Amino acid sequence: MRQQRLDLSIPPHYDYGDWIRHPGVEQACSRLALWLVQGGRLWLRSADVAGKTHLLEALRREHPYMGMVHVRNEAGFSSLQLVAQWVRQLEGTSFWVADVPAGPLHQAAGHALFHWLERARDMNRPVLIAWRCAQTELAPPELRSRLNAMEHVDMAGPTSDAERLAILYSVASSKQWQIPEGTLEVMLRFLPRDLESLLKALQHLDEQHAAGSRKRVSRTWVTEQLEQMR
Repeated sequence: MRQQRLDLSIPPHYDYGDWIRHPGVEQACSRLALWLVQGGRLWLRSADVAGKTHLLEALRREHPYMGMVHVRNEAGFSSLQLVAQWVRQLEGTSFWVADVPAGPLHQAAGHALFHWLERARDMNRPVLIAWRCAQTELAPPELRSRLNAMEHVDMAGPTSDAERLAILYSVASSKQWQIPEGTLEVMLRFLPRDLESLLKALQHLDEQHAAGSRKRVSRTWVTEQLEQMR
């Protein structure tokens, strides 16, 4: 049978029931659940790709009083403009979350994140920042000082092939791409066993399949695509 793709562009969905609760994230999930009750100031970190954004999106759908902004790491906006925009987006919510792209921030975004933390403190809002970056990438100095003073919650990625495959199939499902069970296992033979490499390859497969709608999704086709990526 050939895979029939939808003509509509449907955004990924994030349901808490779809979240893969592997042991590496249980501690982080427990701490976030406590934060949603008691408040506080948390920095959610990870050494590698671990699914922080997926988890936070799922939690936001379960908790309407939790607001989240996605920090844009691009030029063209002043720090004051960014802070004002974020505060407007979070209006009416009592728990504030900032999802920050991995790596260093542009100067304006870094200053804006610092002022956002100060605004949250003045308004007595619990805050959570999800950001994967090295200490050397933390800037400006005042933001580094605030983040290092916050409670650090480390979130680990999956440690077994079964967990990695469960995440791959879940992500594919969230993109409305139904892949026959047993098809993606071949990825573990060709790629490093980390989520960043696996998810990039999955995105490539999705794009290649969309470009050639007559191709059948099979282990052979996946193998061919992965060999071309080498």
